[in-house]
Amino acid sequence: MAVKRRFPVRVATVYCNGGCRAKRKMDFQANSCAEAQELCVGGPLECTYGCLGCGTCAQTCRFDAIQINLNGVAEVDESKCIGCGACVRKCPRDIIRIRLQGAWMVPLCSNRDKGFDPKTKSGARTVCDVSCIGCGLCVKNCPADAIQIVDFHAIVDEAKCLSCGACATVCPRHVIVDKQGIITQAR
Repeated sequence: MAVKRRFPVRVATVYCNGGCRAKRKMDFQANSCAEAQELCVGGPLECTYGCLGCGTCAQTCRFDAIQINLNGVAEVDESKCIGCGACVRKCPRDIIRIRLQGAWMVPLCSNRDKGFDPKTKSGARTVCDVSCIGCGLCVKNCPADAIQIVDFHAIVDEAKCLSCGACATVCPRHVIVDKQGIITQAR
């Protein structure tokens, strides 16, 4: 299906990289994300912000731009995506957002929990092996001051980012990725 793209090109991005690397409350098989969330309070994953991998967004996409990857996370094929936002509106966890395609440094995590809370012995670090822990190394190493830690996870300001990759190379949990695949492996 040939569709005109608007410039600057915008694409959908799933801000989660956990999937099978997120701890589970229970094993589940569901036909939709809504069904998966109904299985238990807050959904079947310990990370209440992560992709359920049930494909509601993929079924919604008219351009076949979304697939569930080997980690069980929805992944957008940017060459097919036109940035219409249909998947954004369908995602029950609100982890799909539209970004400029030229903004290559992307933190693939939406977890808003503290990295680790010694009092409760819980946090982002305990629920997913690849979650942002809000350590701030990316902020300290960004020469353009384009990254902030908001709600314990990294947010990149697309207007300020130089796409130099300084943040991605220091991220201890490999949350920040280079969507071009030059500095980090593309995901």
